Amino acid sequence: MEDSRLNSTPLGKCLVTPLLLLLLCLFSPLTLATPLMLGQDIAYKVLEDANGELLPEQAARALRSLPAHQRDTFSRGYVKKVFWLGFKLPIADFGQQERWLELGPNFIDDIKLFYRPLGTTQTWQTKQTGDLLHGRSDLDYRNPVFVLPSPGTSGYEMMIRVQSSSSVLLQARFWSPAEFVSTATRSTHFWSFYFGLAAMSSLLALVLALVLKSRLLWSAAAFSSIYLLIACIQGYLNWLLPDWGLPLQHYLTGALTLTSYALLLWLCTETINLKKNQPWLHKILLSSCLLILFLVLLLPFGLYALAIKIQTLVYLLAATLFVGFVLHLWQKDRFRLTTVLTSISPLTCILASLFGLVSVLGWIPFRREIYLVWQYAMIMNMLFVMALAVFRIREKKLAELEKKQLSDELETERAASFHQRQFIGMVSHEFRTPLAVIAGSLTNLYHLESNPEPSRLSRYDKIQRATERMMQLTDNCLADARLNATSLYLDRQPVKVPELLRSMLSLLVLSDQHQVKLTVQSHTPGGRPADYNVSADATLLRIALSNVIDNAVKYSTKGTIHINCSQDAHQVMITVCDQGPGIGNLTGAEIFERYRQGEQGATGSGLGLYVARQIIQAHHGDLSLASSSAQGSCFKFILPLAKEG
Repeated sequence: MEDSRLNSTPLGKCLVTPLLLLLLCLFSPLTLATPLMLGQDIAYKVLEDANGELLPEQAARALRSLPAHQRDTFSRGYVKKVFWLGFKLPIADFGQQERWLELGPNFIDDIKLFYRPLGTTQTWQTKQTGDLLHGRSDLDYRNPVFVLPSPGTSGYEMMIRVQSSSSVLLQARFWSPAEFVSTATRSTHFWSFYFGLAAMSSLLALVLALVLKSRLLWSAAAFSSIYLLIACIQGYLNWLLPDWGLPLQHYLTGALTLTSYALLLWLCTETINLKKNQPWLHKILLSSCLLILFLVLLLPFGLYALAIKIQTLVYLLAATLFVGFVLHLWQKDRFRLTTVLTSISPLTCILASLFGLVSVLGWIPFRREIYLVWQYAMIMNMLFVMALAVFRIREKKLAELEKKQLSDELETERAASFHQRQFIGMVSHEFRTPLAVIAGSLTNLYHLESNPEPSRLSRYDKIQRATERMMQLTDNCLADARLNATSLYLDRQPVKVPELLRSMLSLLVLSDQHQVKLTVQSHTPGGRPADYNVSADATLLRIALSNVIDNAVKYSTKGTIHINCSQDAHQVMITVCDQGPGIGNLTGAEIFERYRQGEQGATGSGLGLYVARQIIQAHHGDLSLASSSAQGSCFKFILPLAKEG
């Protein structure tokens, strides 16, 4: 009942402003623009100029010879190469009037535009802009805008040369003058409101931090520098400040990009009171913040790309830990409404920042909407954080009692987690060590037998089978624990599937009634040579394959185990077929459940097939029961091929 009346509580009232801002952002005039977009509306070709030495005519000839056209936003991440984009703008796109070409984003160092009438060899008309050139433009606007006069009857052949020390991406939009003026006016009104609200929220955060001396408010006041970064990305610094010969926006964009990720982590840790809830994670995230801030010192040495790569690794790890803890907190509190509402804002900002980061790195296709959501999320989070801070201080007496109770619960949770880790460590170190000693001693006993007696050798075989079963059970338990961890890490390495299979089969213990036949297809159905290259964690993959092959041997008293390995254009297929009694009345889905055993001669822990399937699915593949009858069962593995390059 308390949660259902949230809107009548002080915290519920504090959420009104951010929600109103969200509605404003979703229906802002920025979403109403309808220009021609390079990529979405106008296909283009891309030429890499590694040395940056090509002349316009050379680039034009090379672009004409390229067959492929691209339809997405041009994005290549943090690379030092020069790129030429070639495309045509037909006369139909002009409508008997000039077009205004808007280029961005504003952090691109150097952009050169070349154009001339289609079908001619006239001299290229050239325009140049970029962050280092103070956003040079034909029009007085925050983004570079160039006027393209109507080409008469032929249209334009166009090229754009792009080079940057920051992320290399390009947005080009072709406007009719009337549409541009209307959209630019609405956009300016919106950003005026945005930065006005940002200035008030920043000043309010600073005043409250000085008066109330709250770490949360201090983090909010520090994080308000993000608005200066947004102003740089939107081009307002170059537009409003005079050109003093120093590319201030260029350097501020780099420095603030690095510091914004660090300050966002700090703000998010304070928002969910991580120092109290999870002290060890709080220390890790603060250490990540300090390391990212230290990277700003690399900028004067021209090492911005290196700083971004290091920051990406640190931030991805820290953000993953943060998201994992938030989800754990939700589950622990059984998705209590107040818990979810308190952490949803920082979680949204972290996720939005991750999408923005991987977007400018070129890992996913760039979309302008990602940046807009990120910019909106920042100011929403600021307002929410300040509302939350005031609410926390107002309810301090009650909160202290609740925090004490929460602290006791967290201590119990930490103790349980500690004992669980202790147990897993014992399984890993204490169980495997004596099993290895037993296996080694057994091997020595075999070699010491000068006059072997069948009865003694039989006992050795029983010991060996029991030892192998224990080692396999230990491996499955460890793999099961690893697969069910919060964040599974796969140590991916290039693996040749046939070589892994042969290595496994060489260690497989078979009776006189069993045979194993391995068939490896040398070519794909399309006639290409099959290389069987997959990117996988070899240890886990070996466990998955061993579980299925060992089952085939264990549940079939005799006969041939057929293993077939084939490949098509995208994946590797492995089938393991035995001549056992089948799985009975169980379905293909049931046999892969944890602790589920087949109905025909079932023995063992019931973990083997479950663990095998979890491992394969963690590699973005699949393990399924292809067929089962009284004459035998057939299991099918599918693994994606490693991506080239």
